[in-house]
Amino acid sequence: MKNEEFATAVFRRRIIVLCVLLFGAVANSSFFIFHSSFLHAQSVQKGIASYYGKRATGRLTSSGERLHHDSLTCAHRTHPFGTRLRVTNPANDSVVVVRVTDRGPFGRGRIIDLSWCAAKQLGILRQGIAPVIVEVVSDSVPSQQ
Repeated sequence: MKNEEFATAVFRRRIIVLCVLLFGAVANSSFFIFHSSFLHAQSVQKGIASYYGKRATGRLTSSGERLHHDSLTCAHRTHPFGTRLRVTNPANDSVVVVRVTDRGPFGRGRIIDLSWCAAKQLGILRQGIAPVIVEVVSDSVPSQQ
């Protein structure tokens, strides 16, 4: 009888350890970052911007659109696709309005990934990353007729 109780206890411990490990793996995955798009995003954010290189042209974004380096688009973790964002480079007061078409950035400390053209207009191509201010302009793309 004691052997059966011991085996049951060992089995339960293994199940608990497995559950803890699986929960930890899911908690560290991009699952929560991707689904955070359902949360209300801040209307003004300050942080680091990066940009897509020209080589990313043609890549399929999370919204299903193809990325083009001459477009004024961006990746953001929480704002819905189609949201227009005003991005300001406080170092030179350059401003650009971009449309959210992708999810990310996934680099630590970064708040937005810009298209190459947007980064060029902000004057951050040389640095690669730069501090920016991001503000919501509108929550959707105007209908085109």
